[in-house]
Amino acid sequence: MFGCLGRLGCLLVLALAAAVGWFTHDAWYPKLRARLGGPKPVATVSSAKWEPLTAEGSARARLAVAKLSAKNGPVYVDVPVGELAAYALDPALRDLRGDSVGAEALARDDHMYVRAKVDLAKLVDAKVLGPLSSVVGGKQEITVRGRLEVVSPGHAQFRVDQIALKDLQLPEALIENIVARVRTKDRGATTPRNAIPVHVPLELADVRIAKGHVVLYKLVP
Repeated sequence: MFGCLGRLGCLLVLALAAAVGWFTHDAWYPKLRARLGGPKPVATVSSAKWEPLTAEGSARARLAVAKLSAKNGPVYVDVPVGELAAYALDPALRDLRGDSVGAEALARDDHMYVRAKVDLAKLVDAKVLGPLSSVVGGKQEITVRGRLEVVSPGHAQFRVDQIALKDLQLPEALIENIVARVRTKDRGATTPRNAIPVHVPLELADVRIAKGHVVLYKLVP
């Protein structure tokens, strides 16, 4: 009986050791393989990169989006994130950055990132900024993260869920205060305070971001 229990205990220990070894193999297996002379693992690098927002890119995106409106056009089009951001968000960016240049966009996971130099002090009252007012004076680079969503035919919104000033993440209330001052003439009663209104073609049904690419889908009857 005790021999059976001993063998059972050994099996449990071996099973536990095997489980631990499996879940931690990413830490020890490459070192073991290198010591045995095996090839080094290939490092994976994200293909996402910052793309400049240009007038030429905006024009190319406009042509790509127009294909969705064609009767025999494609069901979807793949558009570089920099070109889409230049086309869809350029009016909003002009509100934010004034005469400055150098805005860039990046697609990562299911978000679109846009960075540019802006003067937050011109968008938000110093009383709202509170202690932050002493560190946001003048034009500084900020990074805005959000999702471009189609809410109804011809209407979309860039819903902002993060604004970073260098390494400083702005609080949600301040994000809403900033975004609510952008494109005020286009805002409706139901526009969320953290969303920037965007005009899109009636035929645009959905926007998907995956693996650094932006895919626009046509509204199919």
